Amino acid sequence: MRLSIIVPVYNVQDYLKKCLDSLFNQDIEINEYEVITVNDGSTDDSLKILNELRLIYPSINIITQENQGLSAARNKGIEKANGDYILFVDSDDYILKNSLKLILNIVEKHDLDILEFGAEGISETSKIIYVSKSSTKNKVLTGEKYLTNISYMSSACNKLYKRTFLNANNLKFMRDVYIEDIEFNTRAVFKAEKIQAIDTIIARFLQRDGSITRTNNITKTKKMIYDIYTVLSSINQFNETFITNKSTAYLPVKKRTCALISTMLLRVLTGINDYNIKKDIFDKLKNQNLYPIPYKTGDKKKDKFRWFSNQNILFSLTCKFYCIKNK
Repeated sequence: MRLSIIVPVYNVQDYLKKCLDSLFNQDIEINEYEVITVNDGSTDDSLKILNELRLIYPSINIITQENQGLSAARNKGIEKANGDYILFVDSDDYILKNSLKLILNIVEKHDLDILEFGAEGISETSKIIYVSKSSTKNKVLTGEKYLTNISYMSSACNKLYKRTFLNANNLKFMRDVYIEDIEFNTRAVFKAEKIQAIDTIIARFLQRDGSITRTNNITKTKKMIYDIYTVLSSINQFNETFITNKSTAYLPVKKRTCALISTMLLRVLTGINDYNIKKDIFDKLKNQNLYPIPYKTGDKKKDKFRWFSNQNILFSLTCKFYCIKNK
């Protein structure tokens, strides 16, 4: 079997059919790939829809488990996968028609560990919000060179991964955190011996209103803040332990870490009503020598905010103002 497509499913009854239809509207033979759906304790009609779709597409494999989160669902899919390569597709996203043959032929031709392809973010009205694509110009790189030279997308859903590569390196998703893809791909990309990027758009990612990255819910915002800290701490530790400052990838990973810090501190500033969180986050960053934020990120907006957040007294006063305002 050439490919395993892993689709975590949790309360996505309005999007599931479009997603799965796209996976079977492809240009490779049905016996060349499998679709593994992991129903992660859905409480809506998602499981019912999966069973109905299996009548249309008998090769759908349905796994049901108690709700454990996206990472656990993906990890379960990796365990059950039989394909030479693995593609992760979130259940509110979809793959463009007749796209799989192209990317499979490329990974097989070069025996790649990872292939990155282009993706578009779209609104619920199908308006294109952003386009993300990179290219190695037909060259195959090591993971170290890729981290050094390519501004890649952090998502796990715009990449093909060799299954044996994931298993040999024990590459699993960090559980119980948001933005787990960033942490996963830092490790995966560095460990890859053969990685390539093409700028062909293969996937579309739905940007839903009310998603965790757009929420006004203070409880979820607090969790996001601490999850970002957990992820950036893991990346920083991996960088110091395995990449090290002898590698050309060390500084680019530091810059990505600093970009995450800027994102986190922006949420600390604008999204919470508890000044103690600001103090706690700053103490944690200082203990890892990550505050003041040490490196520019290369993103003009983030670097302006980095300068502002590094003005400790000014930033603290502004945080106090926003805490009063949010209350």
